[in-house]
Amino acid sequence: MPTLRVTVEALKGHRAIGRQEQDGVIPLDRPISTGGTGLGFNGGHLMLLGWGACFKSTLVAAAEARDIPITRLELEIEGDLVQAPFRFATVRMEVALEGPATNDEKQKLLTIARNGCAVSNTLERAAEMTVRLAV
Repeated sequence: MPTLRVTVEALKGHRAIGRQEQDGVIPLDRPISTGGTGLGFNGGHLMLLGWGACFKSTLVAAAEARDIPITRLELEIEGDLVQAPFRFATVRMEVALEGPATNDEKQKLLTIARNGCAVSNTLERAAEMTVRLAV
């Protein structure tokens, strides 16, 4: 399986640049309320957005493979934060999916997207995580 890589380069203060291996960039920061400038995304929001992006692209691919037209697709994603340790305790997604498909077909697309999305699978099963100091 392929390995995905991103880098985070710190700038001044809490600001940073996130970069993927294909050179796409996104500004990273903290909200003003927690000492940032509010000019970029924070990690928690990026995690939720990452889940949404993965789920959406898997759902669209499943619909295309089945010739199911989608006229509107919008995902609303929320995560409840807790302390000790600071983390998301729950994450939720509500999917607005419109088109001529039946509700059963739409539900099947949601199931396929949930089962085929790397982020969904990671959130449900938890990935092994390591952190090490570069030498």
